[in-house]
Amino acid sequence: GDNKEKREKCLQIIIDETDRLSLLVNDILELSKIENTHLSFDIRAFNICKTVTSVIERFSVMAQKGYTFDLDAPEQVYVLGDEARIEQVIYNLLSNAINYTGEDLNVKIRITKKFDCAKIEIIDSGEGIAQEDLANIWDRYYRAKTHIRSQVGTGLGLSIVKTILIAHNADFGIESTIGVGSDFWFEL
Repeated sequence: GDNKEKREKCLQIIIDETDRLSLLVNDILELSKIENTHLSFDIRAFNICKTVTSVIERFSVMAQKGYTFDLDAPEQVYVLGDEARIEQVIYNLLSNAINYTGEDLNVKIRITKKFDCAKIEIIDSGEGIAQEDLANIWDRYYRAKTHIRSQVGTGLGLSIVKTILIAHNADFGIESTIGVGSDFWFEL
């Protein structure tokens, strides 16, 4: 009680745990809402390049910590989808890449036009994921053993990504090489 330093340390632990639990509850509610069959999506044409750029800007504070985001994309690529939900997919994949990228702290984002769709890739330079673990990464609460940053997430981010992309009938996946990194991708 009277020891200010000890009190502030304990209060910070309480604040950090409250923030973590709040994030977990919000992610569980979000996943539940997305999985609800009554949830409707607002499918429209939108410029995926603009959406990706907007999400990258939200991570600009990470640049102060040494992270770099390399965007390789044309100015405009239009896709059909619920822009707010796809923005959430991109945000979750970027957040995941930040947690797993290598010591170079670099995350690459690539958008390529294909004949009838666009391919969006989020690429980290981390340790990669073993082939036997790849099937599990989309599961709730699963965390790869190669997680190198402090545990910030809830283990629901990729499950939310999967649920949104399935609702969009989008192809998605991951290519990962041990010692090189991972490339999460989806097509709209």
